This record gives sequence, structure tokens and C-alpha cells, in this order.
Amino acid sequence: MNRPARTPHVLLNGRLLPAARAKISALDRGFLYGDGLFETLRTYGGEPFGLAAHLARLRRSARVFRMDVPISPTFWEPRIRRLLRANRLESTDASVRLTVSRGAAPFGILPPRGLRPTTLLLASALDPRLTRAQSRGVRVCFFPFRVVTARLPGHKTLHYLPAVLGKMVARRRSSWESLYLDADDHVLEGTTSNIFIVRRGALFTPPLHGVLPGVTRKTIATVAARCGLDLTERALKTRDLDRADEIFLTASTIEVLPVVRVEGTRVGDGRPGTVTRMLQDGYRAHVRRALARARG
Repeated sequence: MNRPARTPHVLLNGRLLPAARAKISALDRGFLYGDGLFETLRTYGGEPFGLAAHLARLRRSARVFRMDVPISPTFWEPRIRRLLRANRLESTDASVRLTVSRGAAPFGILPPRGLRPTTLLLASALDPRLTRAQSRGVRVCFFPFRVVTARLPGHKTLHYLPAVLGKMVARRRSSWESLYLDADDHVLEGTTSNIFIVRRGALFTPPLHGVLPGVTRKTIATVAARCGLDLTERALKTRDLDRADEIFLTASTIEVLPVVRVEGTRVGDGRPGTVTRMLQDGYRAHVRRALARARG
């Protein structure tokens, strides 16, 4: 297995550069206002997984925010592969983030028309704790502030301060993730993940109102159906987590991540459950089939 490059490289506006030498304008709207979008996907042995689905979500958001973004998988895939090679990540599993800002413009909130977007590709090794976490499960906590839909949860924008704070809170509480709650005590999602619970063999997940339409969340619906599991979108409250037999998180980089403790409350018997294990296996099989089809 190749080791990651000692000097990380990025792809900024199509140019491969050492990360320390990559510069953006002080007037870039992504930096000044969070005026931009991003997607994070996982690669397996150098093969991007779910790229078309991530770009489709990016396209929907770009239309909403009226941003001119290159969307085609044939545009991005060779650039991703080039970046992985530069960072010696082409033979292992990695995380790739595609960031697009509206670009640089004269100072002012209202953007002028016709800006050239700034594009940035980053690649990194996966969290070294992930394999152990997938096997043993993790602890989660609740975000200390109630969230509102004004944060635009349906889009992956660069306004990410709540998630930054959520991760900081989780670290202080020896947890993997913080869970967002709304004003009515409904559980929405994790700072960087969707949430599912298992109750009496059935799957439940919050509806998309107030929740990011996760690419892995959608894939799990397919995998669950293949496994003969019923999946229902239903508003969940904190008490539903207390009563759950199993809980797990989903995201592209973590796949299916078991939750074994919520704050101080143990989930089930405190170990990853049967349904979660089944979906972990089913998801990985789904990925293998998809990559095999892509290779032809």
C-alpha cells in the first residue's frame, strides 16, 4: 500500500500545486461569505464511488444559488485520479472533497453576474480510527443549540460553523458526532451524517425536511430493500433514540457506523446490532458491484 505524500497536493482551478503554495484571492466570496458549495466522496483503491450522485446534488444546489459550476463526471473523474496519484492515495481508500466558491468579486454581499468560480479538490487518507469504530461502534452527543431550517440543510454550503462547533463539542464529550435537534426536540441528523434507528427489526430515519439528502442515506434505502428490511421516514425525538434497539450513522466516508451510546444511555446491549451488521455488509457489497460495473 502506498503511503500518503509527505507534501500534500491540491488541485486549484485545474492546477496541481503543493497545498502550501495554493492561494485564493482575499476577495473570494467563499472565504468572505461562505458563498460556495462542496461535496465529499470516498474512493476505493483509487476508484471514486458515487461521483455521479454527488455531482447531481451539487448541480441541484448550483441551480438554486445560481452558480456556474462544472458538473460532468467526465470532467471531474480524471482530475480526482490525478490528485490521488499526486498524494500517493491511488492504491488505498481515501476521502476527496470538491469545493466550489462563486469566485472573487468586489466587496459587497450581492454578487455581480458573470463571476468565474473557484474550484478546489482536496484528497486525504481516511480517519485512522474508522475501522475500529465501524467494528465496535461509537458514542454520540446532542448539539447544545437548537437549529433552524434557515441553515439550508438541503445543500452542502460553505457555511459550516455549526458542524465545526458540533465536532468540537463531540470531542469534548468523547463522542464521534453531535446530533442536531430542532426546537421541538426532533432529532434531525449528525453534524456530518444522517441517522437511522432500528426498532423491532424495522428501520426509521428522519424525513428530508431539515435534513441533508445524503448520498449514502439514499443508498442505504436500496440496500435495506435488498435485505428485506422495511424503511420508514418518520420524525424522531430523543425518546425514540432511548427506545431504539440499534442506531447507526451514514455518510460517504464512514459508510455505516454503529452507535452504541447516546450521551450516557447505552443503545441495546452496547454492541453493534444484527441489522446494522447486515447493512454494513450489504453496503460494502453494493460498493463492490458498482465499482465492478464502472470498470466494465
